[in-house]
Amino acid sequence: MKIKKLASAVLSAILGTVIIFSGCSNGGSVNDNSSKAESSITSSESKTESSQSSKVESSQTSKTESQSSKNESSKNTEPDADYTPAMWKVTKGDKEMYLFGSIHATQDGAENLPDYVQKAFDECDYLAMELDTDSMMNDLGQALQLTQKLMYTDGTTIKDHISKETYDAAVKYLTEKGLYISYYDNFKPMMWISLLENAMCNDAGIDITKSMESIMTSKAKKANKKILEVENIDIQLGVFDNISDELADVMILSYTQADPSEQAKANNKLYEQWKHGEAIKDTDEDEIPDEYKEDYEKYSKAMLTDRNKGMADKAEEYMNDGKKVFFMVGAAHMYGDNGIVQLLTDRGYTVERVSKTENLSKAA
Repeated sequence: MKIKKLASAVLSAILGTVIIFSGCSNGGSVNDNSSKAESSITSSESKTESSQSSKVESSQTSKTESQSSKNESSKNTEPDADYTPAMWKVTKGDKEMYLFGSIHATQDGAENLPDYVQKAFDECDYLAMELDTDSMMNDLGQALQLTQKLMYTDGTTIKDHISKETYDAAVKYLTEKGLYISYYDNFKPMMWISLLENAMCNDAGIDITKSMESIMTSKAKKANKKILEVENIDIQLGVFDNISDELADVMILSYTQADPSEQAKANNKLYEQWKHGEAIKDTDEDEIPDEYKEDYEKYSKAMLTDRNKGMADKAEEYMNDGKKVFFMVGAAHMYGDNGIVQLLTDRGYTVERVSKTENLSKAA
């Protein structure tokens, strides 16, 4: 029974991170070898995506859906005129789908979608997301498998992979918040990053249960739309295999040094950018200390470039199958030369930005 409870706890703790962090950007700093100060080492989707997270879906899905229902019935459901998140219409011949860039930490009112987004969603038969975390939370067998994949199997513990300074700082930080148990020492950096990420967001007053994933999942269930998984848990966990011990060390330490007020400001800025449909970009490599750039480039390639291709492949598969899909993944995956929008354009699809309801029939 203890194993089952642990598996469930681990799963709920990491769900904000299996969608590659919870969209609450790290206000901490990446430090050099001596002072450990200055440069931010946030991943693109730590800034954007991301999700159902600590202690969320099993205990709060019903609460979220209930609250969403209240929002839609008893509150003003008129969308904010400035609420214009990015969406694209993809067409080839008589086939079409919509691309929508999500964010994992939203704010009040995000559920009141602009007309052009809501109508596009209503047109579709399927909602495609990176992972169906609702399903994961209700599958204990999958939770146990996931727990095993997150643990070291070579007889080592986290103490053998990061510095004593970083380990002690992380344990102190989590212990003060009642989140540390010694069994966590058996887990790889991803688990530690997830716990620290969730705790940091909580300190900053960021409700990571208010994700676009939870909002759209609720809408899909109410509309009896089928939910499709763009990726699987193995793909997402594989990203973290590209984090070297050195990079994991500096990332973990940065969370323990994060300033909650700066974190809140960064998240508010990010949300406003997303809300207004501005491009969400990856971390500026100039922010990365030289000694970590090679490691970070490998990690970034796995995080974005490689996954973008897989996501574009999946979008193309849906199109070829004739599925009418509302395709929603982290906003950072949409932009740039290697983003989904450009990849599909290069493959001969017409991809046009949609910003007004009247543009749904002919995107402009």
